[in-house]
Amino acid sequence: MRFAVLIPAYQAAAHLGEVLLGLQALGTAIHTLVVDDGSRDGTAQVARQFGARVLSFAGNRGKGHALIAGFHALAEYDGVVTLDADGQHPPECLPRFVSAAEAGADLVLGVRERTIAMPALRRVANGWSSWWATRIAGQRISDSQCGYRLYGRAVLQRTPVTPGRYEVETEIAVRASRLGFRLVEVPVPTVYGADSHLGLVRDVPRILGTMGRLTLEALAPPAAMREAARAQSTVRGT
Repeated sequence: MRFAVLIPAYQAAAHLGEVLLGLQALGTAIHTLVVDDGSRDGTAQVARQFGARVLSFAGNRGKGHALIAGFHALAEYDGVVTLDADGQHPPECLPRFVSAAEAGADLVLGVRERTIAMPALRRVANGWSSWWATRIAGQRISDSQCGYRLYGRAVLQRTPVTPGRYEVETEIAVRASRLGFRLVEVPVPTVYGADSHLGLVRDVPRILGTMGRLTLEALAPPAAMREAARAQSTVRGT
């Protein structure tokens, strides 16, 4: 299986080098793309210094836009592993994701244990949103906000995505599940040593709005999902 690594990065110069070194320490050459989401701190320069390919935005557009641009740039690969640039996702866990994909998973989701290492408000919000995502997806999504994932090519090609910020990851997981793709979870450590760019005022309402929209989609799927479902049925021969 040919896979690449995608790292959306914003103001990540202080931590990105360590993440890229961790990927290099895995012992195999991994094509790594860093999408610099309008950083002003030298993030792109650090990425190039450690041998990563770089795609840069002129201004900050949000994590979802960075992910979508990266997926398009890596369309030739069988799978794309995404992890954050701030050190929250240990690179040494990456082989777990690849193994799950090689065993038949279409979308591999990292799951963090909700320990005291995770801020209290995050624990509550993550638990609630993950419960909601599981209910509307039809498959277990124990950590709807963890960005450590492996997306198979078919998921990226056939799952409609609405450009946005952090809510994009929830939308892909729920829609992929509804389309019949197989979701598998792997445990990853809970690491909170750096500040997150997820904003309670800006991003949490967007995530909640997306969850509400996805809930209504179960009753009235949009045209893009109806078309995707028909295409899936054709591929599966049903």
